[in-house]
Amino acid sequence: MAKRFEEPQARGDFFKSLGTLFAGFVASRLEETVTGLGPTLHRPPGALDEFAFLTACTRCDKCIRACPENAIRKAGANMGLALNSPYLDPRSVPCFLCTALPCITACEDGALVWPRRVQADGAVLEGPKAVRMGTAKVKPSRCVTYARDTRAPQACRVCVDRCPYPEVAIRIADPIEGEPIGHPEVNAEVCTGCGICVFACPTPESAIVVVPRRD
Repeated sequence: MAKRFEEPQARGDFFKSLGTLFAGFVASRLEETVTGLGPTLHRPPGALDEFAFLTACTRCDKCIRACPENAIRKAGANMGLALNSPYLDPRSVPCFLCTALPCITACEDGALVWPRRVQADGAVLEGPKAVRMGTAKVKPSRCVTYARDTRAPQACRVCVDRCPYPEVAIRIADPIEGEPIGHPEVNAEVCTGCGICVFACPTPESAIVVVPRRD
């Protein structure tokens, strides 16, 4: 026989469930508040989602010291709750996707974890190929392959040639009708967000940016 709501045990279960739901709501709102404060940062390889990362990272600097390319920086005072946390500035120094990913090995807090990604076709990737720091995005207003009022389009494939996974993560697409040359095209499924294309772009202000991963 089903228990009546008035019975003590049923009433206790009800309030227990209500408390669980409320706690989940508060946690969700807290996460939105914390991750919404300050700028969005480009995290090192293997970083947890932003809220979990900020919670787990103890700002020990071990990943910074472990990076052989000195690519990982420490967030400054203007970074809000991300103060002293590690991040990348690919225009200055990108992530070169070291085979052993020593920054992850050095992290004892679990804020950086060994990358593993399942692709749409079911294939499982691990290590550097599975890194997902963000996704590269081409800005047509800056890219020389696009014509502008005072600028004719120019063929350029520096971003493709410097990419660790050329013709896969980024390629020059076939020209569309009416245009003489093709433009860089990013495959978000494969892009690691390493930022090497940002670093290599020859334009004064890089025509490619990396949109950091948030989840």
